[in-house]
Order: sequence, then C-alpha cells, then structure tokens
Amino acid sequence: MVIEWLRFKVPPEKWEAFIQRDEEVWTAGLKNFPGFLGKEIWVDAVENEVVLLIRWETREQWKSVPQNTIDELDSQMGDLQIAVAESREYQVRQRIL
Repeated sequence: MVIEWLRFKVPPEKWEAFIQRDEEVWTAGLKNFPGFLGKEIWVDAVENEVVLLIRWETREQWKSVPQNTIDELDSQMGDLQIAVAESREYQVRQRIL
C-alpha cells in the first residue's frame, strides 16, 4: 500500500466547507479509479492545516489517474481550491491491527 499525504493551509472558518467539498469532488471522483482504498482527513487546529491521507493499493494505480481528471476535479473545488502546501509519499510496510 502507498500513502499520498497532502497538507493544506486552510483558515478555520473554511474547514467544514473545504472538507465537505473535498468529499463531494475528490473522494467521489477517486472512488472510480482502481486501487483507491480510502482516505482520512486530519485537522490541526494549532497550525490551521488540513491534512489528507489517501490510501492506494499501488503507486502505479495512484499515478495512473490522468492529469486531465486531476485538473477537472481541482477546478470543481471552485472557491475552495487551495494550493497544496506540502505533499509526501509513504510506502506502508506493515499494518498492525
């Protein structure tokens, strides 16, 4: 499994709207792609950040999402389109349940 980790600087008054729109646009859009396993949303009230943790079966499946789809989903965020402040990629080597 691979993790796509994205950090956004989001003003607190926009947290709920940003999270809701992200669910309607990005989560709904990514569910159609093979390898998408799910997503978590973390909010840091101290740093005014929203972190998205997106789980993919493989890196190849994640990277197979076409750029035009990414651009379209991004544009659907409308007034809540916020630039990614930081992105990371993690390989999950062991899951302990």
